[in-house]
Amino acid sequence: MNLYKKILIKNLSDLEAFARNLSKCLKGDELILLRGELGSGKTTFTRYLVSSIDPEAGEYVNSPTFSVMNEYETEKFKIYHIDLYRVKSFDISDILGKGLVIVEWPDRCFEDLDIPEIVIDFSFKNYNERELSIYIKDADYINECI
Repeated sequence: MNLYKKILIKNLSDLEAFARNLSKCLKGDELILLRGELGSGKTTFTRYLVSSIDPEAGEYVNSPTFSVMNEYETEKFKIYHIDLYRVKSFDISDILGKGLVIVEWPDRCFEDLDIPEIVIDFSFKNYNERELSIYIKDADYINECI
């Protein structure tokens, strides 16, 4: 998977705008993998993304570190939010293609899946700024939204 784009996020408003723009192109069958250090913005991004798809569902987004998976029902499609920080293995095959799947701390490669995939690497530039490195596979349709 090749690097598609790098985006500088200067503040939370930039992150929210990026999530809102991305949400406009999502079909609801994608796998989004979020990688980055603790506190880099993965859960905050997820909250903004879910809120952009369905503001009411967005109110309930929190880190599934202990529950491992949270499900959000939206008017458009179901969203599965998974956190693998404390988990060594987790089978997502039952939910792939049945909604948007967002995985924080992906611990293994998901490259062989026949599903649109978006990988976002969050890296610290300084206390407030982040650089997002975005990789896409079979999801060229999101080009106009990021």
